[in-house]
Amino acid sequence: LVTCGSVIKLQNTDYGVRLHSHDVSYGSGSKQQSVTGIRDITDGGSYWQINNEDKNEYSCRGEVVKCGQVIRLTHSASGKNLHSHHFQSPLSRNYEVSAFGHHGVGDEGELE
Repeated sequence: LVTCGSVIKLQNTDYGVRLHSHDVSYGSGSKQQSVTGIRDITDGGSYWQINNEDKNEYSCRGEVVKCGQVIRLTHSASGKNLHSHHFQSPLSRNYEVSAFGHHGVGDEGELE
């Protein structure tokens, strides 16, 4: 079971990379903290905490996350929330993914 407050690593099994972030901002687009994929399984920048969608990150601690539930993923090291934009990523040319906000402040949205 995965519960609110759990700290996880997310892996893309097709490419063998984990969702990663560190204190480097994009030079264009959103100019927010960059989020990338990384192969290093021991990397400390790949931990994300599952939080409730509301701004009170402690309101659901211990509750089981249900299929389809809207959640907020918070980067454990920086405290910033996973975020996406319609800006072009500088590497893949797909949409940019970033980390933004701090301690429950940031845009809400669905991760599908």
